[in-house]
Amino acid sequence: MYKFSKRLIYFVALSFIAYVFYRYWGYYSLPYNLRPRHELYNWLKPGGEFSHGLGIIGSAMMLLLLFYSVRKRTRIFKRWGPVSRWLDIHIFFGTIGPLLVILHSTFKLNGIISVSFWSMVLVALSGFVGRYLYTQIPRNLRGRELTLEEIARRSHRLSEELQKRYGIDSQELAQIEKAVSVSNPNISLPVLVFGILIADIRRVFTFKALKKELMRRHRISRVDAANFLQQVNEKALLDRRKLIWEKVHTLFHYWHVFHKPFAVIMYLIMFIHVGITTWLGYTWIF
Repeated sequence: MYKFSKRLIYFVALSFIAYVFYRYWGYYSLPYNLRPRHELYNWLKPGGEFSHGLGIIGSAMMLLLLFYSVRKRTRIFKRWGPVSRWLDIHIFFGTIGPLLVILHSTFKLNGIISVSFWSMVLVALSGFVGRYLYTQIPRNLRGRELTLEEIARRSHRLSEELQKRYGIDSQELAQIEKAVSVSNPNISLPVLVFGILIADIRRVFTFKALKKELMRRHRISRVDAANFLQQVNEKALLDRRKLIWEKVHTLFHYWHVFHKPFAVIMYLIMFIHVGITTWLGYTWIF
């Protein structure tokens, strides 16, 4: 239910943004010097009622996403759900907020605003990379990072459960797990990331074939085959993450080094921009 709700919210938000882009493309595609002649100029210009509203909502989202860092580092909101849910909200605001700000700017990027814009783009794009790296670090239901010992125990327990419940021998299980494995965890960091990504893409296609093979060879239902592969996938990913645990943490450190400075630049210029426009009297009438 949670996954469905999350996808629905993304669908609605992205559909709205796509509609605005399509609906007002005639204005957005005009040269800057011709825009004042457009009939919707006072509505769509960055200081207009509609675009200004998009800017306020987008900026608010980009401020609200900072609560994820507060939740992660303090106990103030500990009872307000697991860190993973807060991360989902952080990513949603970090995706939709910048898109609304882009519509607010009406693609008019010049001067210091262009620095803030490209910083925002880099922060948003690197955020997706950070999310992917985050998923490579095993965690419990509350979002706490698992130790290597906890990973090993969970992997062993899953292996025993799979063999006992489905009658799959260890050799066949190892063969299935190979679909998501990393052959050499001692390779360089860039090659390792590329290898993980390729393995994840390959897994999608491999598991479809494995599902049919399991149904034929072991005479199990489609539902049981899907459940089995889900558990195998969990175990194989645990084993993979155990092998690359140290390198993923190193990558995560480098990611923070890249992500945070651009975020600081983005927020600094955003505050300057909002402060100056408010001082000049550009306030939203709604």
